[in-house]
Amino acid sequence: MKMKHVFLTLAIFTIAISLTAYCVADEFEHRGKRDHSKEKEHEEEKEHGDGHKGSTAAVGAYAATCGSCHWAYAPQLLPKKSWEIALASLGDHFGSEVVLSEQQKRAVSDHLLSGAADVSSSELSRKVMRSLGGAAPSRVTEVPYIQRKHRKLAPDVLARRGVGGLANCIACHPGATDLDFEDDRVRIPAK
Repeated sequence: MKMKHVFLTLAIFTIAISLTAYCVADEFEHRGKRDHSKEKEHEEEKEHGDGHKGSTAAVGAYAATCGSCHWAYAPQLLPKKSWEIALASLGDHFGSEVVLSEQQKRAVSDHLLSGAADVSSSELSRKVMRSLGGAAPSRVTEVPYIQRKHRKLAPDVLARRGVGGLANCIACHPGATDLDFEDDRVRIPAK
């Protein structure tokens, strides 16, 4: 009889552990689904929440042509008018000549104009547009919102070789290509 009691206790204990493990696993699975859905929402916001992700060809053309000389700025950082001016002045693009085929120019234009700050619904675009007051700056570094966000940086920080100036967003914002400019994810190079 005592042996049956030990086996029964052991069986109950095993069932209890199994149920606990099942419940814990089920809770993790549900949490994972909730967390995954939040990640999915964030991904969708990055891709669609700003009303723009652009075709793969247009994004690729932009990254290949513009990104070969400098960080390929997110279209949401400037309004359409600014991008139109930049595209119209490729013969003298800040002191350099940019030569694009008509196909490349069309793809780059499509990407920039379809995701510009004044057509995008991203939070960043709204902040950029509010700060502009109708102006169409020729440089991202002339956007008042961007200047205000960086006003506390000492000139020597911007002069660091690893930073390369205010125009090199990607140096301190590793998620910049995904429109991630969150303050808590900024990494300023030490040198």
